[in-house]
Amino acid sequence: MGAFNLRICVLAAGLLMASQAYAAYTMEQMCAQWSGKGYVGNPNDCTGWGFCQGQNLVAWGNCSPNQTYNAQLGICNWSNQTVCKSNPVSTCQLATSPMYVADPDNCNQYYNCDGKGNSQVFSCTTGSVFSASGPACVWGPTCPQDSICQYMLNDIFVGDPKHCGQYISCSKGVGTSGTCASGYYNLQTGNCEPKNTCDSSNSGSTTDDQFTVGDLSGAKTCANGWAAAKDLSTSEETVTYKFVSDGATCYGYYYCATKESVGVWNSCKTGTHFNPKAGQCVSPAAYACPYNRCGNVAATFMATVNSKCGTYTYCAKGTTANCPAADPYFDEVHSICTSGTLNYTVCTEEVNLTN
Repeated sequence: MGAFNLRICVLAAGLLMASQAYAAYTMEQMCAQWSGKGYVGNPNDCTGWGFCQGQNLVAWGNCSPNQTYNAQLGICNWSNQTVCKSNPVSTCQLATSPMYVADPDNCNQYYNCDGKGNSQVFSCTTGSVFSASGPACVWGPTCPQDSICQYMLNDIFVGDPKHCGQYISCSKGVGTSGTCASGYYNLQTGNCEPKNTCDSSNSGSTTDDQFTVGDLSGAKTCANGWAAAKDLSTSEETVTYKFVSDGATCYGYYYCATKESVGVWNSCKTGTHFNPKAGQCVSPAAYACPYNRCGNVAATFMATVNSKCGTYTYCAKGTTANCPAADPYFDEVHSICTSGTLNYTVCTEEVNLTN
């Protein structure tokens, strides 16, 4: 592995490809669930890797030219021998032998590489999904490639991001959920222990570090947020409930049955932010959230509010940087620096950062 290069990191936003697949987990989230020490793959870059230690992402970098990172083996290998999970077309163009590759955007589809640079897209039958570890179409509603293990080493145990106190066994990029015969899985130690170490900071959401689903709001939260929350699909007179921002995260909201009720906390689907004026979960670019915009999104970089998208934030460190002068605007939807003016709300709307 090469040494981490800060200059490469700062300029990387200008080099990210618009065709990259949306990842279910970031490298930071994978490290947080693993008690061990070692490498993980970068879901947004076929050549990228990160190094986990103490449940934190402590280093990152890229393989040499013409190499792709193999997350299950933890090595950089020749690109014509290694599947690029976020870009199957690229894999097929480089492959020198026939292979099947999962479609990162549609679990029902897969690519057939002929080993001569060509590819064809096929679909599994209704009710089945493609499993890259097979490779084969298998029955079931869950996409095997959505596992946290997809970019992690073979033969390791990690915490289950959706069920704290349980574990997942990683093998060939697929995770098998498990529970301790007695006690709870402690993701800090990697062992089953009698004491349950789960609390609101590790309750089971991959993005929730302040709240637990079902938490109750303060007495006046619903009353204070009632005026700001408006359901766009229904008139004010007929709405009998509201969704109110939690006032701390970009993705959390309270369900308020009435203005006088106590709110119940919930989280937007991964990849979205809660817009309190719309009362809906929306694309992050469609709402200029005044809180940490990296929360609940599997993105390496996010545009910085009040910068007209002239600045972006590196989510792993919380630091900011500017795009190069030739392409001065950061387009977070496509993860690229561009010269074209952007009309996303996050680029055009000024927000009060003291909210």
